[in-house]
Amino acid sequence: MKKWFRLTLCCMAAAIGLHAYSAKGMVAYKKLCKQCHGSGFKGAAMCESEEWEEYFAKGAKKLKVLHARDSEAKKVFESGYFKRHFKTLGNFLRNNGRDMGVVKSCDGMNCG
Repeated sequence: MKKWFRLTLCCMAAAIGLHAYSAKGMVAYKKLCKQCHGSGFKGAAMCESEEWEEYFAKGAKKLKVLHARDSEAKKVFESGYFKRHFKTLGNFLRNNGRDMGVVKSCDGMNCG
């Protein structure tokens, strides 16, 4: 019985942690990307998960090249917030890409 209780607690903690992780990515998306790319649902669906992984590899180098001509985007990439949170943002987009189905951290009140 104790093993089942421990297992249940671990599963609950993992689920809460995954939701918080996804929520952090959504917050980063809202602060950094929403003004140009729309809601998290729309933004995440721009690419498939493998494409997002490529864009965020090596310090998001490919993503920066893609936005090189946009002065507002350059400001975003140079911000301390982006430097601290780009991994969380990348994980959010990769985990919720076009090929992944429903955006996990989007609900009726959180996605916009």
